[in-house]
Amino acid sequence: MSGFRTALFMNFKLLKYKDMKKLEMLPLSAEQKKRIAAFATMYKKNAHIIIDIVAFNDNRLIVRAEQKSLVNGKQLSKKELTERVREMFNGEIPAEWKLTVSAVDFNRKDIDAISAEWIRSKMEHLSLKNKTITTHTGIDKCTVSSILNGEKELTKWHKVAFYYFFKYYEINSFV
Repeated sequence: MSGFRTALFMNFKLLKYKDMKKLEMLPLSAEQKKRIAAFATMYKKNAHIIIDIVAFNDNRLIVRAEQKSLVNGKQLSKKELTERVREMFNGEIPAEWKLTVSAVDFNRKDIDAISAEWIRSKMEHLSLKNKTITTHTGIDKCTVSSILNGEKELTKWHKVAFYYFFKYYEINSFV
């Protein structure tokens, strides 16, 4: 048991936690859910890492982790974020579950780099039509067409919507 886990269990009753998004949908005991939520709370408080459950289906758990700000000047890599999330869930979820961690860079260069060309490329690669994009992102058909034709600039909200839509689509193996 790591030092982090030991400290958590020693102070478990003193912790106040808020449930992670979608934690209740997991078929786990109340105690397991409390421990997972407590881990997430500790990471949020001490490392500025937000951990959320994205989806659970057929023993496949998809979790998103993002470091919201630097702590003592340190930025964790995607690999480090993934390792921390895996350690957090180790022993709390059944061994037969497949845990997929979607670690997000703090610097947002991946989201900032999204362009109409990037979107067209992803759509082509995944054989998607505008209708699929509009249905799943909430961006209306006219706006999607204007963005793809270069008639309208991508807003930060658009970039985030496209980024997470394609990431989710690829992670869930719809390809």
